[in-house]
Amino acid sequence: MFVACFAAIALTACGGSSAEVMDSAYVDYDLTDYVELANYKGLPYYTPVVEITDEDVEAQIESMLDSLATTETITEGVVEDGDTINVAYVGTIDGEEFDGGSSESYDITVGTTSMIDGFVEGLIGQNIGDTVTLNLTFPEDYGVEDLNGKDVTFEVTINNKKVTTVPELTDELVQETTDYETVDEFKAAVKEDLAESEKESTEYDIKQQLWDMIVGDSTVTEYPEDLMSAAQTEAESIRAEYEEMAGYYGMEWEDFLTMYMGTDEEGFEEMLAEYAENICKNDMVMYRLKAEENVVLTEDEYNAELEDIITSNGYDRDTFESTFGVTIEEYADQYDWKNSILLDKIIDRVIELGKEVSEDEYSEYVNEWYDAHQEDEEIEESSEAAETSETSEASEASEPAASEASEASEASETAESEASASSASAE
Repeated sequence: MFVACFAAIALTACGGSSAEVMDSAYVDYDLTDYVELANYKGLPYYTPVVEITDEDVEAQIESMLDSLATTETITEGVVEDGDTINVAYVGTIDGEEFDGGSSESYDITVGTTSMIDGFVEGLIGQNIGDTVTLNLTFPEDYGVEDLNGKDVTFEVTINNKKVTTVPELTDELVQETTDYETVDEFKAAVKEDLAESEKESTEYDIKQQLWDMIVGDSTVTEYPEDLMSAAQTEAESIRAEYEEMAGYYGMEWEDFLTMYMGTDEEGFEEMLAEYAENICKNDMVMYRLKAEENVVLTEDEYNAELEDIITSNGYDRDTFESTFGVTIEEYADQYDWKNSILLDKIIDRVIELGKEVSEDEYSEYVNEWYDAHQEDEEIEESSEAAETSETSEASEASEPAASEASEASEASETAESEASASSASAE
């Protein structure tokens, strides 16, 4: 299903123009001849109410502090639970070293790294730099025939341990790493950012669900050849991406389809065809609804929206181009941000025409729609399977008749041959 990029990075150049922004491919079409729109007026929606707790704020700040943590390697101290240490060890059975039983450098996180019973535990409380003798026993079901149940001795030297220091949240740290002056200001800003992010995420989900319902209940009576051809070209670009991925993994295309896509070439072609049809239907419904409600996206609105997004994501034109390797205009064209922003504006109009309900009422409506839509798809798939089965049975039923006809023909030819031979003999 088409996914509108409401929250994605959309970027382009600024300019001053009130000219309309739209896909030129749709300028020449009166889509009333091709699209029967679903009833999009009065659809339910709800206004998200976001609650951010102190625990949410603390978790976000803890994540930030962890990202600022520093790690140093030390060669003194004692091994404690949770430490990450580096060891060298030599394992022997009956005084003889064995394959895989030794290492000059091996990192162990105490309490996390899995070794045979007693190995890691035997290092806790030992001094960094010490060599420890561990007399242990491999489990009976260790999985290596020569080691199962065997007594083993490990000579383990604790080389060092890594110590991670997480900075404390102070006014000084806030001033060094953010645009705020105090811890309280920073916490308030974090809470506001979390609330805004949660609100945007919920609004995105609502918009996507409303669009799913509009497209799902709309009908395209005919797909213009040039529009479908453009959609098929876009779908084929996916093939190129997957073929490149198969090459990256060093796999034959057929093997890649089976392992990663769960299909074969024929099935993959069907997937691409369905994807192309979805692309085309989404765009046609969008431009049909645009015309119905006279929704216009001007160059000024488009550029203002994109400029806001580029700023909120921490870019300017130069840093964007150096990061992504293309100009802003090329990136915007590549990912079709014009249609994404236009669609966002169209769905804003749908919400204006909608009916505000409670969150529970909205969820019930949406779940019922998706359940009914899923049932319709299953009925359609079942019907197609039945038609395929009937066609197959009819084909199989025709085979005996064809065989009998073939045998009758052969018998007739034999009779004619014998009659001809008899006539020649009589002559």
